[in-house]
Amino acid sequence: MNNIRYAPGWKKNDTALEAAAAALWHEYGALPHGVTPEARAKEICCAAFDGDRMIGVSTIDIRPYPPLRNKRFGFLRVFTRPDYEQQDVAIGLASRCRDLLEEWSIAHPQAGLAGMAAIYQSPKLGHYPIGESGLTLIGYTPEGFQVRVVWFNHLPLTEGYPVRLHAENEQSKTGKKAV
Repeated sequence: MNNIRYAPGWKKNDTALEAAAAALWHEYGALPHGVTPEARAKEICCAAFDGDRMIGVSTIDIRPYPPLRNKRFGFLRVFTRPDYEQQDVAIGLASRCRDLLEEWSIAHPQAGLAGMAAIYQSPKLGHYPIGESGLTLIGYTPEGFQVRVVWFNHLPLTEGYPVRLHAENEQSKTGKKAV
């Protein structure tokens, strides 16, 4: 465990990294039905190695998240070899992925990436509201899984108050009814 290193893969199109991840997923049957290793490999954010052996990989799926006003988040997925599950590899992958995504978001503001999100499906995760990776509990899926996000602070919120609340605040300040 003392030789753990992390390799960035976000938007790199690194065929060797993609092949190693595909082999890892195949070895453990880790991908859901209908998802090909080749397609998932294009979403690699970061990989973890113990020496030359890949022991974990994170992927990102960027999409709008309706409960947060359709802001675009990079939804994180992490897979680690079973013999590395109780070690801090998953936290390392999540933390490094957060940093890689934030750097990419700053360099590509037109992408409108507001942060990173995750849906915790393992009972081994999420014992505290704010995780070591910065992912913070914001709610639950209909199935009861934790939903967590970390915001990237360089992207300002543009919506402000809901119109009704803004009008009420203006009226209380001026004594005049807002139109």
